[in-house]
Amino acid sequence: MHIALIVAHPDDADIYCGGSVAAWRSMGSEVTIMIATDGARGGNFDPEKLAQLRATEATAAAEVLDANLIQLNFPDGELAQSEEFASRLTAEVVRLKPDLLVAHAPNDYHADHRAVSAGALIAASFRAPVLWVDPMMGNDFLPNYYVDITPFQDLKERAILCHNSQRPEHFVEMSRVQGHFRSAQCGQLGGFAEAFAMIPFTHLQISVLCFPLPLRFSRLLSKALADADAQKPVPVFLEKIHR
Repeated sequence: MHIALIVAHPDDADIYCGGSVAAWRSMGSEVTIMIATDGARGGNFDPEKLAQLRATEATAAAEVLDANLIQLNFPDGELAQSEEFASRLTAEVVRLKPDLLVAHAPNDYHADHRAVSAGALIAASFRAPVLWVDPMMGNDFLPNYYVDITPFQDLKERAILCHNSQRPEHFVEMSRVQGHFRSAQCGQLGGFAEAFAMIPFTHLQISVLCFPLPLRFSRLLSKALADADAQKPVPVFLEKIHR
């Protein structure tokens, strides 16, 4: 199985879903991270030098997670004005032929993130289903799919810490808080989870992406697929626990 992530900035994949990337790789799935912008506006540095530095940091983080990396290098902060981005992303999706696309949510706080979300829908078309990734601290986001990343939180943190130019310790701590919260939603106190919202798509066998899942949770995934087709969000784990 090939899973492709499309994110706006060089550290986004690691912060938002680095644990899931590590989990999917442990299951033998191929994972490709596509970074839309060069990240040149992400700090008080010379933009050209910062872009080069962030490219190096992203390469190191992808190596930690054992993921493929594609850097599209669009100007940071300008995706919403780019007429080329959607067509370039579509070309990459056609070339890669992923079984699943993961992208920012359409209501994310950052304009570049929202542009990635819109571009991902255009690129996916009927080629692949899409998962929206949980925004920073889960603001205004209703997940219907969770991944238990407890065994992979350390690897996620190592990937985040590769981004030395971005105060990575701050994002490590935020990922811990959010990961504990999402795990608690699933009835697993003290663990870590990452949350997603599934876009309706025909018969996605999403259960193969979950690792590790207790059996009582995995049985509910087929219902989540049916509800997603009906555009009815369901918190996959919590509904089963409270029955």
